[in-house]
Amino acid sequence: MSHDPVKEISLDLVRVTEAAAIAASAWIGSGDKESADRAATQSMRERLNQMDFSGRIVIGEGKKDKSAGLFGGERVGRLSDGVVCDLAVDPIDGTRPTVTSGPEAMSVIAVAGENCLYSTGEFYMNKLAYGPQIASKIELNLNEPLARTIRLVSATAGKEITKVVVCLLDRPRHESLIRELRSIGVRIKLIQDCDISGAIACCLPDSGIDLLCGIGGAPEGVITACAMKCLKGGFQAQVVHPDGKPVDAKIYSIEDLVRGPCAFAATGVTNGSLLKGVRFSSQGAVTHSVFMRSASGTVRWLTVYHGGRQ
Repeated sequence: MSHDPVKEISLDLVRVTEAAAIAASAWIGSGDKESADRAATQSMRERLNQMDFSGRIVIGEGKKDKSAGLFGGERVGRLSDGVVCDLAVDPIDGTRPTVTSGPEAMSVIAVAGENCLYSTGEFYMNKLAYGPQIASKIELNLNEPLARTIRLVSATAGKEITKVVVCLLDRPRHESLIRELRSIGVRIKLIQDCDISGAIACCLPDSGIDLLCGIGGAPEGVITACAMKCLKGGFQAQVVHPDGKPVDAKIYSIEDLVRGPCAFAATGVTNGSLLKGVRFSSQGAVTHSVFMRSASGTVRWLTVYHGGRQ
């Protein structure tokens, strides 16, 4: 095995998310979450099983969402040996916006070497994400009072507090957090779903988002850690119960959640701020994807015409 097993499968990962996104697109606006998830999952599994590698699903959402899988422990790939990788998958990050024609849904996958991805039986994480312009200068702390964190972000980014933008999921559990942020004086961007793209936006200079915080899915937290490692952003998380109470005192860094080289790929299902959704032309399906790899630091934005084939 090479030092970076992820490199050997590289852009094949984009083909995996493309297949899942195209399958999911047939269910946009349908109101049928189970069928959308099943279609995307089956397509993702089929494409993974066409790859010349040996993979193990470490993070999947089957149990929480009563989905068709892919389930933790499932093996994928053509080979029983050879390149061995851990995978964190979400065939549709944003099933609800998919079936309601909402924004930001995408298919995502993150890959690292064998036994390099964190796995948890809990379903939620309290998260803090910020971009490389801040991470290169300071390390924020999830345990710090939010007002202090905002002051550090303001000073490091060279922005007045009233111009700092904080992104978080629009959930009842965040009511007190929203009140606190408003009392501090920052601008708030509330998103309905898909906090993976919200975290990634912190790393994109034109997004205007400086910080992501709040409680979201634990599987998405591990996938986010891979993306943030590739983008050289900052990310911390704590595993919590559904009511937000910590499972334990441990604060997980990026290196705790993903060790060694990793890669991240995503393809838009519906239009979002990060990726355009699947559309259809005379040349077949058109997809918009991003692929990034931590070892090289490369980020590729891909528009692909699928030649009439799905």
